[in-house]
Formats: sequence, structure tokens, C-alpha cells
Amino acid sequence: MRILLVITSVPFAKDFNTVKNLILKFLSAGDKVSVFLSGNGVYYLLREEVAELVEKGLEVSFCSHSAHQRGVKEVPPWAQSSSTYNLSKQLGEFDKVIVFN
Repeated sequence: MRILLVITSVPFAKDFNTVKNLILKFLSAGDKVSVFLSGNGVYYLLREEVAELVEKGLEVSFCSHSAHQRGVKEVPPWAQSSSTYNLSKQLGEFDKVIVFN
């Protein structure tokens, strides 16, 4: 199954552990998991734990405009720059979409 998590909330709240545990469960079940970071969600790019999830198979893309607005200048090499427009074009590729706001 292809699963997309759209995250617009900051990674410094309790949602982070929920997101992390969900991703780990989905990946261990053999699902293909992608995350799209927008708004304050781009701060996930600064968390080392996300890089560990990428090593396990997570795909990460982010809204470059949101990152620019929030001063996130150093983007990790494992994150793909994108836009909410691209996200809207790709939504049909996923079996499930979960939004954390």
C-alpha cells in the first residue's frame, strides 16, 4: 500500500512521536511511505530522527516556499524540494492520505 502523511504541525509537539511510530509500523508492514512537509511541518527537516526513518525507507518531500518563509536554509540531501501544487498532482498515486495539522 502507498501511504502519504501530510504534516503541517511543528515536530516539537507530541504529534512527532505519533508520526514516527506510525511510519515505523507502516514500513515494517511493507508499505511504501511518503511524507510531505508544509507550513511549520518543514521543521521536521531539522530532526535527526527523520534521517533515521529515511534510512528505513521513508520518502520525504517538502514545500520549498514554506521552508524559505521559515528560514530553513540547510536542507538535508534526503529531502526532495517540491510544492503544494506538485502535491495536489500526486495525491491520486496514494492509497491512503493522513494529515497532521
